[in-house]
Amino acid sequence: MPRLARSGYALCLIVATVAATLIATAPAASAVPARANGHRVTVMVHGFDREADISCSGAWNSAESLLNANGWGDVVTFGYYNKATNCDLRLRGTTDTRIQEVGRQFAWTVYYLYSSRDVAIDVVTHSMGGLVAKAAIEGVNRYGVGKPAPDLSGLTVNQDDLGATTWPRDWPPFLYIEDMVTFATPHQGIGSAVVTACAITHEQCSDMRPGSGFISWLGKQPLSQIGTDYTFLASRHDDTVSADSATNKRTAHHWALYGANADGGTLTHTSIRNTSTGDWQASYGGEFSDEGEGTYPAPLPRMMDGLYDQQAH
Repeated sequence: MPRLARSGYALCLIVATVAATLIATAPAASAVPARANGHRVTVMVHGFDREADISCSGAWNSAESLLNANGWGDVVTFGYYNKATNCDLRLRGTTDTRIQEVGRQFAWTVYYLYSSRDVAIDVVTHSMGGLVAKAAIEGVNRYGVGKPAPDLSGLTVNQDDLGATTWPRDWPPFLYIEDMVTFATPHQGIGSAVVTACAITHEQCSDMRPGSGFISWLGKQPLSQIGTDYTFLASRHDDTVSADSATNKRTAHHWALYGANADGGTLTHTSIRNTSTGDWQASYGGEFSDEGEGTYPAPLPRMMDGLYDQQAH
């Protein structure tokens, strides 16, 4: 069973402040930053919302509060719907904006604000947000690596309307995402009748069907140019995403599948991203983790461990 991280020191990183409009020159990276267990900038990406009006602060309040209380001082929320609210960074898309395109926009945002400045980040996601973040890495690996760093001098970036940015038409040449924790992400898609019906009217639901072109393109755990350590957290009682899909058939570097707590409580598709207390039973394992079944940390403390102290590769 993985040990819980303790806040030993704070790694202070100066990053762009959230403002209506930011104009800056993104310098070309000189070298891949060293991997370092600690408190990196953490970007949080929400999941699918049929009404496209999710609140980023509402979705991540519990997780962000816990991170802040334990030494993470730089937590940033990324939203991708035009009606999303309280997001530090927002792409004004709709439920018909394909996940790959959201991933491309996310890739350029991370590249511009962080990777091009030699700053590595960590990412926390819920549900479809994990597909968005993985798509960013996969797209860079397929279509960006090896290309010269673009000249972004004089680029105007409105952090509340990222889609208005005139990014280059392809993908960034590299990304530095060191750790990624996903809550209830459908890595292999969602096969329920609800999603099948949703796919008729919402392209993002179509992308999330098992065997879709997007799911086939995405692969398993794409690695960014710093290497990316994955932790997949899932619940046996999630009525939206299956255990196999949320753990990617237990192929992650670290995965956990939660059962009930000592009081018989269970984790839903949504509550798994908000739960920080309780004595939980879970099965757990992974490429870089011991395998077993028994008492396990609650999801949010396990998230902190996934961001703080994992095996580099």
